[in-house]
Amino acid sequence: MGVLNDDAIHGLSIQIAPVDCLVPQGGVLTRRPLIVHASSKSRSEIRRRVLHIEYAASVKFSDGLELAMS
Repeated sequence: MGVLNDDAIHGLSIQIAPVDCLVPQGGVLTRRPLIVHASSKSRSEIRRRVLHIEYAASVKFSDGLELAMS
């Protein structure tokens, strides 16, 4: 669907029923990084951690863009 603006995302939220993806403590949820999503607030004092992994054939893209590495 390409890059969505706020109105398009809101439209999707009205048209498509949300799906709860419940993960137990210590569990892992994997998803495509550009999927329309929302996370509820954590009900715990423990920090929520996110590991974002990108696979790419090259770190350099057109127009001088380059993947940030850390």
